[in-house]
Amino acid sequence: MTKVRTVVVGGTIIGAWLAFHGTTGVSSVATLLSTAAVPAGGSYTVQTWAPAFLHAAGEPVTACNVAFVIAWENAEGGNWQNSAAYNPLNSTQTEPGSHSMNSANVQAYTSWQQGLQADAATIRNGRYTGILSVLNAGNDAQQAANAVAGSPWGTGRFTASC
Repeated sequence: MTKVRTVVVGGTIIGAWLAFHGTTGVSSVATLLSTAAVPAGGSYTVQTWAPAFLHAAGEPVTACNVAFVIAWENAEGGNWQNSAAYNPLNSTQTEPGSHSMNSANVQAYTSWQQGLQADAATIRNGRYTGILSVLNAGNDAQQAANAVAGSPWGTGRFTASC
């Protein structure tokens, strides 16, 4: 595993863990940086939002964690499959200007930055220690999916692999 402790891009410090199974060197760092940084006025995809979320939540950006978050996004369907704008994990965390988009109080946010902050705040609110524990280890996507299914987040069972 290659570890990148601190990377500076355009004056912004990005702390990250890089573990692209057996991939090392400049191309790995370039992949991490292209997916973990918040796009300036741009948009995310399911694949690029996952490492950005892990970074915002302060969790290791590993291949297994990224695969898990992508599977979780697909299980939740936020932003790309429903009207929970900028909210791939369908968080109910309210933020200034956000609004509820369903009876479960899932929020639609005003920007990607706000959505990342809200989803990171939600996972760190003290109710999801099981998920955070698996993410901290960074090596078992299915165990992380099982932790989500067993948590109060509201996502049903889903499959994740790395």
